Amino acid sequence: MSLKIIVLCLSSLLLVNTAQAKATELDQYLLKKQILDQSYKIKNTKALNEILDVMSDEDSRIMPFQVDQNTVIEQLRLYADHIDIQGIITTPDFSQFAEDIGDKEVKLLIKQNLIQNCHLFFEHEFQRINPYHVAIKLSSDNKNYHMKIKNTECQF
Repeated sequence: MSLKIIVLCLSSLLLVNTAQAKATELDQYLLKKQILDQSYKIKNTKALNEILDVMSDEDSRIMPFQVDQNTVIEQLRLYADHIDIQGIITTPDFSQFAEDIGDKEVKLLIKQNLIQNCHLFFEHEFQRINPYHVAIKLSSDNKNYHMKIKNTECQF
């Protein structure tokens, strides 16, 4: 069982249409509505949170979502300063895998894989320019893994 597969599938669920170093349609819309300024700095946090709340509600209609045979995403919420993701690891042998390599190594593997996929998590320019992070909680049968990745840890 590969944690890379779990993280990659999670990434693809979150951000199917990625744009590398270009403003996304959402960025363009937020510029037009003057929620962002021309440098993608957030001007109106309240309005941005309202839009992201509606998007999160729409996305919640497909939850829980089986990413692959190893992971189910139960909740995903977007905010002006972060994304919250909650999921479960469904692999029957994951506990043995985690026990074999140790908790510290499991967390390190998850974090490394998340950082390698920053461009997928921080898809929009406003997420890259402003202080922003992704908070992920993955639960297995007997353990919860909480990870937080800041956009400043990434190289875009």
